[in-house]
Amino acid sequence: MIMGPEVSSGNIEIDPSLCRRVDMHVDFNQIGWGSWIVFPKKYNAYRCEGICPSPLGEDLNPTNHAYMQSLLKHYHPERVPSACCAPTKMSPLSMLYYENGEMLLRHHEDMVVDECGCL
Repeated sequence: MIMGPEVSSGNIEIDPSLCRRVDMHVDFNQIGWGSWIVFPKKYNAYRCEGICPSPLGEDLNPTNHAYMQSLLKHYHPERVPSACCAPTKMSPLSMLYYENGEMLLRHHEDMVVDECGCL
């Protein structure tokens, strides 16, 4: 598994310290699963990293709970911790693999991070 803070770049400037989705490449050979997984051999699972400032803005996809927590953190920093950057939307990964000598195609839920936010 190779992890790196590669952020997709476009015309929008992103503060690299804020909660965001970054690459996390999974290579099934590197984790010892290459002998039974036929496809895909590698994929980008992505991951979430970064800080959730106080107070939170809507651009960080906060839950209502995280928004309340960030307000408390802003006014009483010693009382509560900051909200955490975590996946807010995930998608499945279709995998072709061997199980008990039989080749199967299965869709495994929550294998790819689509969006990150503050929880």
